[in-house]
Amino acid sequence: MRKGTTRTRISISWQIALILLLIPSAHADNGWERQTVSVIWDNDATYGTDRHYTQGAQLTYYSADDELPGWMRKISDFLPDVGFDTEARKWGLNAGQQIFTPDDLNTGRLIEDDRPYAAWLFAGLKLQRRGPGSFGWPVMETIRFEAGVIGPEALGREAQSIVHLVEPEGWRNQLRTEPGFLLYYDRRYLYRHALNERNWHLDFLPYLTLAGGNIMTYGGLGGNARIGWNIPDEFETVKALTDFAYGWYFFLGLEGRAVAHNIFLDGNTIRDSHSVDKEPLVGDFRTGLSLVLKRFEITASQTFRSREFERQKHNDSFGSLTLLVKF
Repeated sequence: MRKGTTRTRISISWQIALILLLIPSAHADNGWERQTVSVIWDNDATYGTDRHYTQGAQLTYYSADDELPGWMRKISDFLPDVGFDTEARKWGLNAGQQIFTPDDLNTGRLIEDDRPYAAWLFAGLKLQRRGPGSFGWPVMETIRFEAGVIGPEALGREAQSIVHLVEPEGWRNQLRTEPGFLLYYDRRYLYRHALNERNWHLDFLPYLTLAGGNIMTYGGLGGNARIGWNIPDEFETVKALTDFAYGWYFFLGLEGRAVAHNIFLDGNTIRDSHSVDKEPLVGDFRTGLSLVLKRFEITASQTFRSREFERQKHNDSFGSLTLLVKF
Protein backbone atom coordinates (compact mmCIF):
# COMPACT_ATOMS: atom_id res chain seq x y z
CA MET A 1 0.00 0.00 0.00
CA ARG A 2 2.82 2.37 0.90
CA LYS A 3 4.67 1.37 -2.26
CA GLY A 4 1.64 2.16 -4.44
CA THR A 5 1.10 5.42 -2.60
CA THR A 6 4.73 6.38 -3.18
CA ARG A 7 4.43 5.65 -6.92
CA THR A 8 1.25 7.69 -7.08
CA ARG A 9 2.96 10.62 -5.40
CA ILE A 10 5.92 10.38 -7.77
CA SER A 11 3.56 10.27 -10.77
CA ILE A 12 1.64 13.29 -9.51
CA SER A 13 4.93 15.14 -8.91
CA TRP A 14 6.06 14.50 -12.48
CA GLN A 15 2.71 15.71 -13.82
CA ILE A 16 2.92 18.89 -11.76
CA ALA A 17 6.50 19.47 -12.96
CA LEU A 18 5.42 19.01 -16.59
CA ILE A 19 2.54 21.46 -16.17
CA LEU A 20 4.89 24.03 -14.61
CA LEU A 21 7.25 23.66 -17.56
CA LEU A 22 4.42 24.28 -20.01
CA ILE A 23 3.10 27.36 -18.23
CA PRO A 24 4.36 30.46 -20.06
CA SER A 25 7.14 32.40 -18.37
CA ALA A 26 6.08 35.34 -16.24
CA HIS A 27 8.87 37.43 -17.78
CA ALA A 28 6.94 38.95 -20.66
CA ASP A 29 9.80 40.96 -22.12
CA ASN A 30 11.41 37.71 -23.32
CA GLY A 31 15.05 38.79 -23.01
CA TRP A 32 14.82 42.12 -24.84
CA GLU A 33 16.96 43.87 -22.22
CA ARG A 34 19.97 41.99 -23.64
CA GLN A 35 22.07 42.62 -26.75
CA THR A 36 20.39 41.92 -30.09
CA VAL A 37 21.47 41.45 -33.68
CA SER A 38 18.93 41.42 -36.50
CA VAL A 39 19.07 40.86 -40.25
CA ILE A 40 16.25 42.14 -42.49
CA TRP A 41 15.85 41.21 -46.14
CA ASP A 42 13.21 42.89 -48.35
CA ASN A 43 12.33 41.66 -51.83
CA ASP A 44 9.39 42.26 -54.15
CA ALA A 45 9.73 38.77 -55.66
CA THR A 46 7.17 37.62 -53.07
CA TYR A 47 4.63 39.63 -55.07
CA GLY A 48 5.84 38.31 -58.43
CA THR A 49 7.42 41.60 -59.52
CA ASP A 50 10.85 43.14 -59.99
CA ARG A 51 10.26 46.89 -59.94
CA HIS A 52 10.40 50.10 -57.89
CA TYR A 53 11.57 49.22 -54.35
CA THR A 54 12.84 45.87 -55.53
CA GLN A 55 15.33 44.83 -52.87
CA GLY A 56 16.80 45.84 -49.51
CA ALA A 57 18.95 44.39 -46.76
CA GLN A 58 19.92 45.69 -43.33
CA LEU A 59 22.03 44.50 -40.39
CA THR A 60 21.35 46.06 -36.97
CA TYR A 61 23.03 45.72 -33.58
CA TYR A 62 21.63 46.97 -30.24
CA SER A 63 23.54 46.99 -26.97
CA ALA A 64 22.20 45.62 -23.71
CA ASP A 65 20.19 48.06 -21.62
CA ASP A 66 22.18 50.98 -20.16
CA GLU A 67 25.54 49.84 -21.59
CA LEU A 68 26.14 53.13 -23.38
CA PRO A 69 29.64 54.48 -24.02
CA GLY A 70 30.38 57.72 -22.18
CA TRP A 71 29.93 60.03 -25.18
CA MET A 72 26.57 58.42 -26.06
CA ARG A 73 25.41 58.72 -22.46
CA LYS A 74 26.19 62.45 -22.57
CA ILE A 75 24.09 62.83 -25.73
CA SER A 76 21.21 60.95 -24.09
CA ASP A 77 21.44 63.10 -20.95
CA PHE A 78 21.48 66.27 -23.05
CA LEU A 79 18.33 65.38 -25.02
CA PRO A 80 15.08 66.07 -23.11
CA ASP A 81 12.76 63.11 -22.56
CA VAL A 82 9.49 64.88 -23.36
CA GLY A 83 6.31 63.09 -22.29
CA PHE A 84 8.00 60.10 -20.64
CA ASP A 85 10.59 59.16 -18.03
CA THR A 86 13.71 57.41 -19.32
CA GLU A 87 14.30 54.17 -17.43
CA ALA A 88 16.31 52.15 -20.00
CA ARG A 89 18.61 53.06 -22.87
CA LYS A 90 20.36 51.25 -25.71
CA TRP A 91 22.76 52.33 -28.41
CA GLY A 92 22.94 50.67 -31.80
CA LEU A 93 24.59 50.42 -35.20
CA ASN A 94 23.06 49.57 -38.56
CA ALA A 95 24.21 49.16 -42.15
CA GLY A 96 22.30 48.34 -45.30
CA GLN A 97 21.48 48.79 -48.95
CA GLN A 98 18.29 49.64 -50.86
CA ILE A 99 17.70 49.24 -54.62
CA PHE A 100 15.09 50.98 -56.80
CA THR A 101 14.31 50.31 -60.48
CA PRO A 102 11.62 51.20 -63.04
CA ASP A 103 8.96 48.72 -64.15
CA ASP A 104 10.55 47.83 -67.51
CA LEU A 105 13.96 46.21 -67.06
CA ASN A 106 14.29 45.10 -70.68
CA THR A 107 15.44 48.37 -72.19
CA GLY A 108 18.61 50.39 -71.82
CA ARG A 109 16.98 53.68 -72.76
CA LEU A 110 15.89 56.28 -70.22
CA ILE A 111 12.23 55.69 -69.23
CA GLU A 112 11.14 59.25 -68.55
CA ASP A 113 7.71 58.47 -67.06
CA ASP A 114 8.98 55.85 -64.57
CA ARG A 115 11.15 56.17 -61.49
CA PRO A 116 14.94 56.32 -61.82
CA TYR A 117 17.35 53.47 -61.21
CA ALA A 118 18.94 54.15 -57.82
CA ALA A 119 20.79 52.47 -54.98
CA TRP A 120 21.51 53.68 -51.44
CA LEU A 121 24.38 52.20 -49.40
CA PHE A 122 24.47 53.44 -45.83
CA ALA A 123 25.52 52.99 -42.20
CA GLY A 124 23.98 54.51 -39.11
CA LEU A 125 24.10 55.13 -35.38
CA LYS A 126 21.09 54.75 -33.06
CA LEU A 127 19.96 55.81 -29.60
CA GLN A 128 16.90 54.13 -28.06
CA ARG A 129 15.22 55.28 -24.84
CA ARG A 130 12.28 53.63 -23.04
CA GLY A 131 10.11 54.37 -20.04
CA PRO A 132 6.61 55.05 -18.72
CA GLY A 133 4.67 57.76 -20.53
CA SER A 134 2.57 60.60 -19.19
CA PHE A 135 -0.69 58.69 -19.75
CA GLY A 136 0.53 55.37 -18.35
CA TRP A 137 1.45 53.78 -21.70
CA PRO A 138 5.08 52.66 -22.10
CA VAL A 139 7.08 54.73 -24.60
CA MET A 140 9.96 53.80 -26.91
CA GLU A 141 11.89 56.61 -28.59
CA THR A 142 14.50 55.98 -31.29
CA ILE A 143 16.83 58.58 -32.81
CA ARG A 144 18.90 57.44 -35.79
CA PHE A 145 21.50 59.14 -37.97
CA GLU A 146 22.48 57.51 -41.27
CA ALA A 147 25.10 58.50 -43.82
CA GLY A 148 26.06 56.89 -47.09
CA VAL A 149 26.23 57.26 -50.83
CA ILE A 150 23.93 57.12 -53.87
CA GLY A 151 25.17 56.27 -57.34
CA PRO A 152 27.36 53.54 -58.86
CA GLU A 153 29.38 53.39 -55.62
CA ALA A 154 26.25 52.04 -53.88
CA LEU A 155 26.64 48.81 -55.93
CA GLY A 156 22.97 48.51 -56.90
CA ARG A 157 23.66 47.04 -60.31
CA GLU A 158 26.01 44.42 -58.87
CA ALA A 159 23.59 43.43 -56.08
CA GLN A 160 20.65 43.06 -58.47
CA SER A 161 22.65 40.90 -60.86
CA ILE A 162 23.63 38.55 -58.00
CA VAL A 163 20.29 38.27 -56.19
CA HIS A 164 17.85 38.56 -59.13
CA LEU A 165 20.14 36.94 -61.72
CA VAL A 166 19.44 39.83 -64.12
CA GLU A 167 21.54 42.84 -65.12
CA PRO A 168 19.32 45.48 -66.72
CA GLU A 169 21.09 47.80 -69.15
CA GLY A 170 19.13 50.70 -67.70
CA TRP A 171 21.53 51.04 -64.76
CA ARG A 172 23.54 53.39 -67.00
CA ASN A 173 20.73 55.92 -66.27
CA GLN A 174 20.90 55.62 -62.46
CA LEU A 175 21.11 58.61 -60.13
CA ARG A 176 24.56 60.19 -60.05
CA THR A 177 27.04 59.90 -57.22
CA GLU A 178 25.95 61.92 -54.19
CA PRO A 179 26.71 61.61 -50.48
CA GLY A 180 23.57 61.32 -48.39
CA PHE A 181 22.42 61.71 -44.81
CA LEU A 182 19.19 61.06 -42.93
CA LEU A 183 18.18 62.05 -39.40
CA TYR A 184 15.28 59.93 -38.23
CA TYR A 185 13.03 60.14 -35.16
CA ASP A 186 10.51 57.49 -34.10
CA ARG A 187 8.22 57.41 -31.04
CA ARG A 188 6.04 54.41 -30.21
CA TYR A 189 3.51 53.64 -27.50
CA LEU A 190 2.27 50.30 -26.24
CA TYR A 191 -1.23 49.49 -25.03
CA ARG A 192 -1.42 45.86 -23.88
CA HIS A 193 -4.65 44.00 -23.10
CA ALA A 194 -4.47 40.58 -21.42
CA LEU A 195 -6.90 38.14 -23.04
CA ASN A 196 -6.49 35.55 -20.27
CA GLU A 197 -4.06 34.48 -17.55
CA ARG A 198 -1.92 32.32 -19.86
CA ASN A 199 0.01 35.14 -21.55
CA TRP A 200 -2.38 35.67 -24.47
CA HIS A 201 -2.40 39.38 -25.30
CA LEU A 202 -3.78 41.92 -27.74
CA ASP A 203 -1.42 44.86 -28.32
CA PHE A 204 -1.92 48.21 -30.00
CA LEU A 205 1.17 50.26 -30.89
CA PRO A 206 0.56 53.78 -32.29
CA TYR A 207 3.63 55.68 -33.49
CA LEU A 208 4.98 58.90 -34.97
CA THR A 209 7.92 59.15 -37.38
CA LEU A 210 9.86 62.16 -38.67
CA ALA A 211 12.76 62.14 -41.13
CA GLY A 212 14.92 64.89 -42.57
CA GLY A 213 17.89 65.05 -44.92
CA ASN A 214 18.83 65.08 -48.58
CA ILE A 215 17.71 61.43 -48.82
CA MET A 216 14.16 61.85 -47.54
CA THR A 217 12.06 64.38 -45.66
CA TYR A 218 8.66 63.31 -44.37
CA GLY A 219 6.34 62.98 -41.41
CA GLY A 220 4.32 59.87 -40.70
CA LEU A 221 1.66 58.47 -38.41
CA GLY A 222 0.85 54.80 -38.02
CA GLY A 223 -0.17 51.96 -35.79
CA ASN A 224 0.30 48.22 -35.41
CA ALA A 225 -2.03 45.67 -33.84
CA ARG A 226 -0.77 42.25 -32.78
CA ILE A 227 -2.36 39.25 -31.11
CA GLY A 228 -0.68 36.13 -29.83
CA TRP A 229 0.89 34.15 -27.02
CA ASN A 230 4.00 35.23 -25.10
CA ILE A 231 4.38 38.37 -27.22
CA PRO A 232 7.76 39.93 -26.32
CA ASP A 233 7.46 43.21 -24.43
CA GLU A 234 10.30 45.21 -25.95
CA PHE A 235 9.04 48.29 -24.05
CA GLU A 236 9.71 46.80 -20.60
CA THR A 237 12.49 48.36 -18.50
CA VAL A 238 13.57 45.53 -16.18
CA LYS A 239 17.02 45.78 -14.58
CA ALA A 240 17.68 42.04 -14.18
CA LEU A 241 18.11 39.45 -16.93
CA THR A 242 14.86 37.71 -17.77
CA ASP A 243 14.15 34.29 -19.23
CA PHE A 244 13.70 33.43 -22.88
CA ALA A 245 10.42 31.75 -23.83
CA TYR A 246 8.54 30.42 -26.83
CA GLY A 247 5.73 32.47 -28.36
CA TRP A 248 4.13 33.76 -31.53
CA TYR A 249 1.94 36.60 -32.77
CA PHE A 250 0.08 37.81 -35.85
CA PHE A 251 0.16 41.50 -36.70
CA LEU A 252 -1.40 44.16 -38.93
CA GLY A 253 -0.08 47.66 -39.49
CA LEU A 254 -1.04 50.90 -41.22
CA GLU A 255 1.12 53.96 -41.88
CA GLY A 256 0.56 57.22 -43.72
CA ARG A 257 3.34 59.65 -44.70
CA ALA A 258 3.36 63.23 -45.93
CA VAL A 259 6.45 63.35 -48.17
CA ALA A 260 8.25 66.64 -48.82
CA HIS A 261 11.34 65.11 -50.45
CA ASN A 262 12.37 61.70 -51.76
CA ILE A 263 15.67 61.64 -53.63
CA PHE A 264 14.76 58.32 -55.27
CA LEU A 265 11.90 60.14 -57.07
CA ASP A 266 13.00 63.81 -57.05
CA GLY A 267 16.44 62.95 -58.39
CA ASN A 268 19.87 64.23 -57.34
CA THR A 269 19.96 67.38 -55.23
CA ILE A 270 23.40 68.60 -56.34
CA ARG A 271 23.43 67.40 -59.99
CA ASP A 272 20.98 67.13 -62.87
CA SER A 273 19.38 63.70 -63.12
CA HIS A 274 16.25 61.81 -64.09
CA SER A 275 13.23 62.48 -61.83
CA VAL A 276 9.46 62.02 -61.67
CA ASP A 277 6.65 63.93 -59.95
CA LYS A 278 6.09 62.27 -56.58
CA GLU A 279 2.82 61.85 -54.72
CA PRO A 280 2.77 63.95 -51.54
CA LEU A 281 0.84 61.33 -49.54
CA VAL A 282 1.89 57.67 -49.38
CA GLY A 283 0.38 54.81 -47.38
CA ASP A 284 1.53 51.33 -46.31
CA PHE A 285 -0.46 48.32 -45.15
CA ARG A 286 1.59 45.54 -43.54
CA THR A 287 0.70 42.09 -42.28
CA GLY A 288 2.76 39.18 -41.03
CA LEU A 289 3.60 36.53 -38.47
CA SER A 290 6.37 36.32 -35.87
CA LEU A 291 7.67 33.17 -34.20
CA VAL A 292 9.54 33.53 -30.90
CA LEU A 293 11.95 30.62 -30.37
CA LYS A 294 13.54 31.70 -27.09
CA ARG A 295 16.74 33.52 -28.17
CA PHE A 296 15.57 33.73 -31.78
CA GLU A 297 12.70 35.63 -33.37
CA ILE A 298 11.69 35.06 -37.00
CA THR A 299 9.27 37.44 -38.72
CA ALA A 300 7.77 37.16 -42.19
CA SER A 301 5.64 40.02 -43.52
CA GLN A 302 4.20 41.56 -46.67
CA THR A 303 3.90 45.31 -47.22
CA PHE A 304 1.43 46.84 -49.68
CA ARG A 305 2.33 50.42 -50.68
CA SER A 306 0.22 53.03 -52.45
CA ARG A 307 1.50 54.78 -55.57
CA GLU A 308 4.52 56.99 -54.92
CA PHE A 309 4.62 59.06 -58.14
CA GLU A 310 1.99 60.53 -60.44
CA ARG A 311 2.41 58.31 -63.52
CA GLN A 312 2.87 55.07 -61.59
CA LYS A 313 0.65 52.38 -63.11
CA HIS A 314 0.35 49.96 -60.18
CA ASN A 315 0.54 49.88 -56.40
CA ASP A 316 3.62 48.09 -55.08
CA SER A 317 4.24 45.27 -52.63
CA PHE A 318 7.29 43.58 -51.15
CA GLY A 319 7.99 40.84 -48.65
CA SER A 320 10.30 41.03 -45.64
CA LEU A 321 12.07 38.34 -43.65
CA THR A 322 13.70 39.21 -40.30
CA LEU A 323 15.90 37.09 -38.08
CA LEU A 324 16.67 38.50 -34.62
CA VAL A 325 19.03 36.97 -32.07
CA LYS A 326 19.20 37.93 -28.37
CA PHE A 327 22.39 37.18 -26.43
